[in-house]
Amino acid sequence: MKFLRSIRVSIFLAIRSLWRGNKGITVLTITMLALIYINLLFLPSLIEGLGHKVGQQLIETLTSNVIVSSSNSSSNIAKVDETLTKIKSNTDVNGATPTLRIGTQISKGDISNVWSVDAVDPASFSDVFTTPNNMIEGSFLDKNDTDSIVLGVEIAGAGQTGLQGYAISLKNVHAGDTVTVSLINGKTHDFTVKGIFNNNFLQSDQRAYISQNEASLLLPTTINHATSIYVKSKGAISDTDLGNNLTSVQSGIRYQTSDDLAGSVRDQLKTFDMINQILKIISLVVAAITVFIVTYVDLINKRKQIGIERAIGIGSRAIVGNYLLKSLFFAAIGISIGSLTFLYVIAPLVIQHPFKFPYGYVSLYIDQTAMIQNAIILAIVAFISSLVPAVQSVRIKILDAIWGI
Repeated sequence: MKFLRSIRVSIFLAIRSLWRGNKGITVLTITMLALIYINLLFLPSLIEGLGHKVGQQLIETLTSNVIVSSSNSSSNIAKVDETLTKIKSNTDVNGATPTLRIGTQISKGDISNVWSVDAVDPASFSDVFTTPNNMIEGSFLDKNDTDSIVLGVEIAGAGQTGLQGYAISLKNVHAGDTVTVSLINGKTHDFTVKGIFNNNFLQSDQRAYISQNEASLLLPTTINHATSIYVKSKGAISDTDLGNNLTSVQSGIRYQTSDDLAGSVRDQLKTFDMINQILKIISLVVAAITVFIVTYVDLINKRKQIGIERAIGIGSRAIVGNYLLKSLFFAAIGISIGSLTFLYVIAPLVIQHPFKFPYGYVSLYIDQTAMIQNAIILAIVAFISSLVPAVQSVRIKILDAIWGI
């Protein structure tokens, strides 16, 4: 009964204090907590969105879900047609395309550099990768193309000086120009640039492709061979389970998943996440200081009032509870305003104007669980920050409080 009475008194004091208190301080405190909550949500959502974008770009433009290759790292997959038939017969496979490494160096005049040049089947390649849809000059390969090549924009340069790898690119190669490729058999061959693609993903934009038809003419011994087979999943099972299923039906092959090949990119994301954790701690410290100062100043100004309340029989628990309830009220309103602002103002705005990263355009990825966790953490910080000065205030002797000593 005594505990319930203290709660009722705390609620009464909190309502009266909020109603009669300084409205400006109340609004500023709530606004500060709302901004802190938005800050707690924004950067993690941006980093999460970046992680999802990287994963999407890896799968759609570079690695697919599963990459099948020869278990002997020094040889190619032989009898590709048979292997492809077995792979495509798996009900969890949405598409598969073979690639054959035919060159490692591309040059134009005096400028040259080392890039991967692969022979592909244009039809099945389009089933697995989105690259053919991202042409910025010319067009993608056709099945019967000869002496034609498509280049990633990071290879061609295409006069785009703002590219991340422009300094090591061919600078000003465009569709219709001729480039020279050093083949794996030691010879060179001239190709006409049929098109230039831009995936907005550095790693996949440093690739070049010719048709399998052309590769069979240049390297007859590699017919029905492939360096890798890229497999697109339907998403019903994990990439690892799909890889195990594929390699179990045929000997002499092994697999890797997109996660296996994303090490360097994942390391960069971990750096972003570390920065996020540091900023998160700073935001919570700012929230703690804000609530502490507001509560402390209010207690100083109402020291005499608190002394009188205690003198007429209002217990210390009720007085402390008053300030705890007010801090939770500030946190609840601030979190609510912050949530609504984040979900219905900031997130839609970022969708319309996404951030440009080297991995493409990135929007916010909203995690409801993370929102709830951050709300709880902020409420706890506000609770503790008001508890400390409130407890200290009721330890002062009643007469000292009344006389302001």
